[in-house]
Amino acid sequence: MSVMSTSTIAGEAQALIAAMRPGDRLARAAALNRAADALALAGLRHRKPLASPALLQVELALQRLGRSGDAALRALLEREMSMSDEPANFLGVALRAATVCTALGIPYLIGGGVAATVHGEFRTTRDVDLVVRLRHADAVRFAEALAADFILNPPDIIAALRQLPQQAIDRRQRATFAAYDRASGYQLDVYCAGETPFERVQFVRALAVTMPEIGTALMIASPEDTILAKLEWYAITPSDRQWDDVRTIIRVQGDALDTAYIAYWAEQLGVAEVWDAAQRGEHAPHHRPNAHAGGVRQRRLEL
Repeated sequence: MSVMSTSTIAGEAQALIAAMRPGDRLARAAALNRAADALALAGLRHRKPLASPALLQVELALQRLGRSGDAALRALLEREMSMSDEPANFLGVALRAATVCTALGIPYLIGGGVAATVHGEFRTTRDVDLVVRLRHADAVRFAEALAADFILNPPDIIAALRQLPQQAIDRRQRATFAAYDRASGYQLDVYCAGETPFERVQFVRALAVTMPEIGTALMIASPEDTILAKLEWYAITPSDRQWDDVRTIIRVQGDALDTAYIAYWAEQLGVAEVWDAAQRGEHAPHHRPNAHAGGVRQRRLEL
């Protein structure tokens, strides 16, 4: 009887994941997130047996975000979250945000952990990253439409748009704001894209991915642009999660990746060094932020 090596088993598992349709990877990731939430909720019920279902939902949302000690956010969610019998689903959060953008004619794409799941391996994610090309003239309509399903502070949108000129000069200064899904507390990080060549090309290259679970398509950042965004974030705040996502996408996509495109933009964005290390399969390197990619200032909800 032969025993398969660990590397052989890992290789076969990788091949199975690579063969999955992007929508199926997202569906698996959604199921994984629901299972993680169910386990976390069971733990909360055990630790807080007298807590009401509404308060347990708030506790779960805070735990998911790693912000259990944030008293201001806790108060906001207690006041604004609505009770739902449906389990939390990040795909539903992404769909609600995308529906707002589509209805208003605002170009958008989904990046972050959702895009990493589409192009790499499915994993849990604590938030949804939405990138929009938002004009000042559409800011009020966008805020009003988003507020139907999300908790947000409308002035944060104007503040983010005012940050666009600085973002074009220094990628550390991101034009962004946070919102929270009313039903689940899932965080929606909204990034306003400017008119730099790299920001424009991401929308041209975004892919329409249909999810069997919800029967509709979402615009997802391409694998190359997902890698570049994660390399930028790694340079801003180095984390194993960002680095693992980059390495996983490289493994799953293989020769399908346009490495010349990535190399060109990595040089333009100041992350060529970390891209080279990722291609070589190295452990996450130390990286010193620079004027293109560095310490970020993200706007959070002003509570």
